[in-house]
Amino acid sequence: MLAEFSEGLDPRAVARVRALDAALAVDPPVGLTETVPGLRSLLLLHDPLLLSARRLRTLLERLETLPEITPDAAEWLIPVCYEAEFAIDLAEIAARTGFTTAQVVARHVAAAYTAFAVGSFPGLPYLGGLDPALEMPRRVPPRVVVPAGSVAIALTMSNIYPQATPGGWNILGRTPVPIFDAAWDRPSLLSPGDVVRHRAVSGAEYDALAAGFADGSRDPRQECRA
Repeated sequence: MLAEFSEGLDPRAVARVRALDAALAVDPPVGLTETVPGLRSLLLLHDPLLLSARRLRTLLERLETLPEITPDAAEWLIPVCYEAEFAIDLAEIAARTGFTTAQVVARHVAAAYTAFAVGSFPGLPYLGGLDPALEMPRRVPPRVVVPAGSVAIALTMSNIYPQATPGGWNILGRTPVPIFDAAWDRPSLLSPGDVVRHRAVSGAEYDALAAGFADGSRDPRQECRA
């Protein structure tokens, strides 16, 4: 069953999706096997022999009339290197927006982002809150491979690529922080509703951080909590 809250991207819909997901987690009905929050909807997987569609719909309608639960949200400070080696599309973004590359970076760093959803690829966060002056269309055609850790923008959002995957977003820089690890208790560093800020780092600091995360001397779940 799919509970939809808007026809387009709407921060209020994102909040309602999270609230409903949190309400179901408090006292999940027998037969509800999984919930999958999206940008504007909540997918509910259920065993119809234990929980009929009619009963589930009635439950959802009742929960909608109750005061919303506001789930706790973590805050993160994610380092990003915006140097030319990693900022594949920065010069083009600057040319299209009329800013200098330094101004583009400053605007990207200044924003506070909210994870509207996490998914598509494992751990991929869709981060709302991009400065409207930096809104850019997706690239056509998309790249066959975008390096893991790439920080990119498209339309009204920013994101971070957890793995090397195809992608059509405009790449501003790269973070050394692993944001998905299947060995973690919670494989995704970020969860829907989390607040993300960035700080610009030099290439030397990027290398030092990357080495620490790779050898286990640094834990991103501790290192990057704001």
